[in-house]
Amino acid sequence: THRYDFDNDADDTVGTLNGTLSADNALTNTIEAPLFQSDVPSGADTSFASNSIEFGMTIGTKTSFVSFGSGVETDIYDGKAGSVAYWFKADQLLNARDIVSNVGGAGQLRTLMRNDGTLSLSGAGQGNVEFTFTNSVTAGTWHHLVVAWDDPSGLLTIALDGQIQTDSFTAGALTDPTRLIVGNFSANASNVATQFDGHIYDLQIYDGVLTNAEISTLAGNAGTVIPEPGTYALIG
Repeated sequence: THRYDFDNDADDTVGTLNGTLSADNALTNTIEAPLFQSDVPSGADTSFASNSIEFGMTIGTKTSFVSFGSGVETDIYDGKAGSVAYWFKADQLLNARDIVSNVGGAGQLRTLMRNDGTLSLSGAGQGNVEFTFTNSVTAGTWHHLVVAWDDPSGLLTIALDGQIQTDSFTAGALTDPTRLIVGNFSANASNVATQFDGHIYDLQIYDGVLTNAEISTLAGNAGTVIPEPGTYALIG
């Protein structure tokens, strides 16, 4: 199982899938390392995670990200079901900014924030699908997000602050990532326009689609995790 507390690194606290932080590039001055801040959701249980990770400090000029690469431990999309859960706070609403994304062609699953406070899922063999919620994303506010997929059945679930929406896609259309990345689209300096400007807190990825009740529990209790039943594993 894997979970990330972002305590000055992107190490996996309970498994072996460690993230690689972007590093300051003094030569070209186009990449910067993420920062670690004590800024977390109000009322969060900080016994596990007391920091958030910040991206986009020099927005428009430099890029920052965490890359989890690819390999057997990120083979969680193709023919499988899973859920990504985390808290995020956008310092400003910018268009088409990658938050947490599986990148890898038409079968990828990118999560994009829009400048009108809506969210978009890109990939799954169907391009971009836009989602508008009753209470949309606002700048400077912590929000909880769940993105879940069931590749065998062709079902997507997205939940913002416990508001749940679903969408269907062609079963089997998802592929495993060439890179699993947080904060941007690409692990280099070329994607300034996809840079997320904000914070991420308590990143979790589950093996299996979270139920509505489990989504509600996570959205209402920052810093907690769903207990691990026999058929569940926290994997990312």
